[in-house]
Amino acid sequence: MPELPEVEAVAVALRANLTGRRLDGIRVPFAGVLDQSVRRTRSALVGRILSGVHRHGKYLILAFDPEESVDVEAGEIASNCLMIHLRMTGQIFIQDDYTPDKHVHVILDFAGLPVHYRDIRKFGRLTLVDDPITPSALSHVGPDMLEVRFTSWLDRVADRRAPIKAMLLDQGIAAGLGNIYVDESLFLAGVHPLSRPVDLTRDELHEIWRRAKQVLRLAIRHGGTTFLNFANFHGKPGNFRRKLRVYGRAGQPCRDCRNELVKIQVAGRSSVFCPLCQPAR
Repeated sequence: MPELPEVEAVAVALRANLTGRRLDGIRVPFAGVLDQSVRRTRSALVGRILSGVHRHGKYLILAFDPEESVDVEAGEIASNCLMIHLRMTGQIFIQDDYTPDKHVHVILDFAGLPVHYRDIRKFGRLTLVDDPITPSALSHVGPDMLEVRFTSWLDRVADRRAPIKAMLLDQGIAAGLGNIYVDESLFLAGVHPLSRPVDLTRDELHEIWRRAKQVLRLAIRHGGTTFLNFANFHGKPGNFRRKLRVYGRAGQPCRDCRNELVKIQVAGRSSVFCPLCQPAR
């Protein structure tokens, strides 16, 4: 599943290739990935210039020039932004030699440059929203993990009794972390995934917060981690996978102490950790 670094890789490529281009048309082979009608999507966006691309956690928001009027039905909110949530298997492609298959559900024509949205499991969503930075559709989502200050993050987790891994996965606390980067962050911080924030010191929580940001930034520099279906905007895989310390390595030796890595279930997700480097409380 694409997490913050993978979505950031797509955002960077979208900005570089599409900013300033006009959206001339939208083809929708499968309308189920749209949260609104095809007609409303076209009415809101076709003919507009892409003015910016923003990312919040795992969400992408394409902002279009708002100058022209929009045909809005009764009860609808005028919108000039398209939010994309890739979820589990969403992909975005712009390649001269790309041949769409049955899993391509939306094609955006940016002045002759086709952008294909592909999603094997059809869990992703494209939604018209009212603001490119703080859309009301994301009111349930916490601050971006790369942007949140420690004091703000600490206020959200310090007294919690659920496992720290569950807190890091909770997008309402801070957005962007998923299973891959939570496991990596906790390993670098030396914290067991079942540890409760209420039992951790301020310094330990600060280390978790610091390591999470560090892992995300490093993964962004390497184009993210490729598992299953994620690929970047040009169909190229990220290469952070070879730098993973624990995720996906259960039963293998720890890169630091050579002890065998262990896999358990936390908050319904598999968690890999080192019992020596991340001792239980």
